[in-house]
Amino acid sequence: MGGVDYGAYAPTAPGIPAQAPPPPAGAPIGPYDPVNGGGYPAPDAAQGYATGGYDYQQQGGYTYPGAPVPVAPKQRNPVMLWGGIIGGVLAIAIVIGLVVLLKPNDPKPDPGPGPGPVANSGGSSSVAGTDGGNSVSPAPDSKATFNVAWNAPSPANTDATNQLLGIWGTDKYAVRVDGDGVKAYNLTDGKPAWNIPVPSGSKEVCSASYTSNSKNIAAVAFNTGDYDCSTVGAIDLTQGKLLWTVKATADRLSQPTLSVTDNVVVVGGNAVAGLSVATGQQAWQYQPRDKDCTMRARAAGNQIAISDRCYMTSGPKSQLVIVNADSGKPASTPITLTGTIEQVDSVIQDKPLVLLITNGPNGDYILPFDKDNKPGNQMSVKEPGSDSLRLSGQDTAFTRNVVSGSTLYVQVNPTKPAINAYDLNTGKRLWAASPGDSSGSDIRLVTGTDKDGKIRAVVSQGYDKPSRLVTLSPTDGSMTDIGTMANANGKFDISASTSVYFVSDDGNAVYAFRRYTSSDGPLTKWRK
Repeated sequence: MGGVDYGAYAPTAPGIPAQAPPPPAGAPIGPYDPVNGGGYPAPDAAQGYATGGYDYQQQGGYTYPGAPVPVAPKQRNPVMLWGGIIGGVLAIAIVIGLVVLLKPNDPKPDPGPGPGPVANSGGSSSVAGTDGGNSVSPAPDSKATFNVAWNAPSPANTDATNQLLGIWGTDKYAVRVDGDGVKAYNLTDGKPAWNIPVPSGSKEVCSASYTSNSKNIAAVAFNTGDYDCSTVGAIDLTQGKLLWTVKATADRLSQPTLSVTDNVVVVGGNAVAGLSVATGQQAWQYQPRDKDCTMRARAAGNQIAISDRCYMTSGPKSQLVIVNADSGKPASTPITLTGTIEQVDSVIQDKPLVLLITNGPNGDYILPFDKDNKPGNQMSVKEPGSDSLRLSGQDTAFTRNVVSGSTLYVQVNPTKPAINAYDLNTGKRLWAASPGDSSGSDIRLVTGTDKDGKIRAVVSQGYDKPSRLVTLSPTDGSMTDIGTMANANGKFDISASTSVYFVSDDGNAVYAFRRYTSSDGPLTKWRK
């Protein structure tokens, strides 16, 4: 029933987040969902970073860290919020706008407030000189500003293809979500704190909420078989406890996006519902405007972006509406979508709302909103003379973009690494910042922003030298050094990295969450 309208275009996830790499593949559900295999397939671990470590997937569309970060930066991203760390962004600090502050009590406390990862994206190379998770002291001759404090141990029997789905945090823990479950690590020494495995009756974790709420409650979705991810669970990050699991809707969900407010856990996919944070009981379920409508919804913090496609209605065939997460009621005037395959794809940022809309090859565009949910000008992701921008949403643990104010910053082109800045009001490129022409040079966008709203990046200086941690000027992209980062051997190269970086809220620590844990371990901390 109308499936042909969407069948010709099956978007693929762009891959954080540091706000990222969609959850395990899900079965197709209606014309909005992917075909042949379902969901957005996870990239082959052997190929994910074949070209410069960016993990660009085949272009064709895009699919709202999750990720932890101190509740603070002007941006949040994804995939991850350090509830206490991510209260907003430890993970995707803005969209990657995670805003949660990490405030560990290091045996040798850093000067100033405790760390609070605020970044999520980019990558990091392996940590040379570590010893299976024990605290590692920097080499005596290391002259870097940031040196390895510890490297969290890899879990036993690690699956090399088991990728990062989300990042959260509290004032004590850095929390990683992957297909095997939810694992917390002490911020002070990197040692495992608690582990929540996949419960009996479920096969794997499908997706994770981008952030946790003010009470350090986050959410995950479980695959109970046949790629049905409609079973949702609430996680208490303070206690390391699975509070409840329920089937969110009678509909089968292949790849739901999740958001947690202080009142509800919101589930968005081909069905939309709000569940009580306290009990898991259904608080509301969104009803389509006609029985013959299919929906695609993306959780966006305290809101949900929903596009539909209706077949037997006298009104517009397709609409986009923003819905309040706590009440389930519309929070905007519906926007008519005219393209035959036009739909919401992902949430780039939730405050203010910035969406990625898919509309066929070369037709994808970014749609920003003001604080009253009035849409601004569309910005094409296809820049003349360049490849389409690969954008990540808040539902991906790894991010390639950060929004600060009215500027979108995007990590681009693995063959000629750069960070581009775009004006969301005009859609025009403002500047491009490259790492330079030296051999082995590379640049990676860090999730989130600093307290002044500036973005940060890690810049490689070659495999045999430390990398630079810098801020980029909003005006022209010029770089200001924060310091240098090195492994225990005094070197640090990001050219083949598979990590998401976060900078603590006080700027004294850097955290790297690895997409895969088979070789380097799940998490590394550098400290001044």
